[in-house]
Formats: sequence, C-alpha cells, structure tokens
Amino acid sequence: MINYIKTDNPGLGEIDLSRELSSLLNEDKKVLWIISGGSNISIEATIMRQLDQNKTKNLKIILGDERYGQKNHKDSNEKQLEDKGFIPGNAEFIPILIEKSVEETVSNFGQNIDKLTLWADYVIGQFGIGDDGHTSGVLPNSSGVTAGGNVVSYRGPDFLRITMTLHAIEKINKAYVFCYGQNKLSALNNLRNKTNDISNLPCLVFYKIPEVYVYNDLMGNEK
Repeated sequence: MINYIKTDNPGLGEIDLSRELSSLLNEDKKVLWIISGGSNISIEATIMRQLDQNKTKNLKIILGDERYGQKNHKDSNEKQLEDKGFIPGNAEFIPILIEKSVEETVSNFGQNIDKLTLWADYVIGQFGIGDDGHTSGVLPNSSGVTAGGNVVSYRGPDFLRITMTLHAIEKINKAYVFCYGQNKLSALNNLRNKTNDISNLPCLVFYKIPEVYVYNDLMGNEK
C-alpha cells in the first residue's frame, strides 16, 4: 500500500523514519537500512545523528546504488554522505566502491545484498523519485528494470551506474520515499494513477512493497 503524505516539511518523514528505525532497534531487531543519494543524503545524515548509538549495533547500512569509479570520487554517493556528516557510529556501513573492476564491484555488491537481506529481520528502504520516474539507480528502460538478479551495472547518460534492480527492491519490507518539487508532479501523478508501465516508470516497483510512505509537497492520500 502506498501512502501519500503531503507536507512542505521533509522533516516530518525524517522524524517518522527515525522513529521506525529506533523502534525496531529497541526491540533488538536486526535492521538493514538501504539508503539513497541526492536530496536524501541530508536526511540520512540527520537521522544517523538522532539514533541512540547504544542501540545501533544491530543496524547495517548500504547504498542502493552508486556511480562507479575510484572510492570517494567526487560524484560518488558515499563521498557526498561523508561531506554531509554521515557518521555510522556503532552501525556498520557497507561500501559499494572497493577499488576493483566494475565486474568485481558488482559481484561484491550483489553478494553483500544477498548476505544482508538474509541476516536482517527487517529491511527498510529510503528512496527518491526522479522527474522521469526513476528510483535508486534504475533509470527508465534500463537493465535495472529487467534484470533478474539483485544488482546490475550499465552505462547511463551521465555515469557508469551500479544499482539494485527492481527485482531486489521489491523484496524490501517497508519504504520511505522523499519526493519534493513541482518538477516531480508528473511522476507522482503517473505513479498514483499507474498511467505508464514499469519500464518507463520504474518507481511503480513501490506497489510491490507491502508498506510505502511517499512524503511530498504536491499530493496527499485524498484524490
């Protein structure tokens, strides 16, 4: 089920997600938090500061996608997380970039996703939606839509991308999605009304996740 929460303040979603993580960790659940780049990075850094570090030993964190290159290259999500003050503390952050070939990096990422999802009691994903309807590193009509495994790499218009596939994303237990700006209205409308197919609108994968919250400044649950 997708819940649309209209608010001008992304901090509301930040609070809700922080509470969700805290609640699960307080119950001694093993939690995998799959995070995103872009505008989500500031939110993730703030949430990490809010969590009780005495409870985060059961928290593992991994990016859902990355731009391939040398570790900490300026366009990498990991570097941008670091620059925004994201500090894992007692949690474990598992990097994607490992100073290996793209083939070895993809293989290692896929193995980590497999191990982490088996380890976790609960998997929470944090995502955005692009104005073209993409989510994570899965662009429209890319191999991330159709690949059957958990991870894929492909040459996008801007970067050599490494990303979880839609096949992997749909296995998440709960997703928190942050989607702000007038330029996202078309993508949100298409998501709500299912007016496209998943190849052209990868964010339709959210319908395959049991519980999804979309925080945005354009529409609420009412139609």
